[in-house]
Amino acid sequence: MIHFLCAVLLAAGAASAAVAQPDPATLATEAAAEFGPAVGARAPLLDARLLDGSTPTLAELSGPRGVVVYFNRSLDWCPICIAQTLELQAAEERFNAAGWAVAVLTYDSAEALARGVDRRGITLTVLSDPDSETIDAWGVRDPIYQNPEHMAYGVPYPIAFAIRPDGVVAAKFWHEGGLGADRGYAVRVSADDVLAALR
Repeated sequence: MIHFLCAVLLAAGAASAAVAQPDPATLATEAAAEFGPAVGARAPLLDARLLDGSTPTLAELSGPRGVVVYFNRSLDWCPICIAQTLELQAAEERFNAAGWAVAVLTYDSAEALARGVDRRGITLTVLSDPDSETIDAWGVRDPIYQNPEHMAYGVPYPIAFAIRPDGVVAAKFWHEGGLGADRGYAVRVSADDVLAALR
């Protein structure tokens, strides 16, 4: 089993060990570690839809070694999520060559997701979870957005899971450098780092 942390968060965590008060990066690392199933646990069911309306299982999405599912905020309005998805699309052949499929799940409606995909020429596997049912089942809803009237209510915390074909979590990858006022949601784990960890 592989457990991967951004090098910058590891460095921040090591630096803060000698002081009484942990720094925001360490607190964020600890918080992110609690999101979603743990490495070695069985992944919850996937109940999100492809753009054709079908609801695939994790096994159906998997390559020979499994599938990396990226929980992302929106491919309709989030430029950071769009940029990351385009990076993943460019790296898809390398993921496939390593035995891994890649999928991106957002809280976008199928219509909004289709607009975002069509506008940007995204061909990567994308999944729509407009009621955040899978997001909640996996325990990755971003707790920052508590107001149901907020446009981001129901979005996932940006995090990804490598799931083996047997449904067991092989690795998890989180992206943010901070929570609350110190959020670092613009900093995402690169496809290169994920691929290196999965090797």
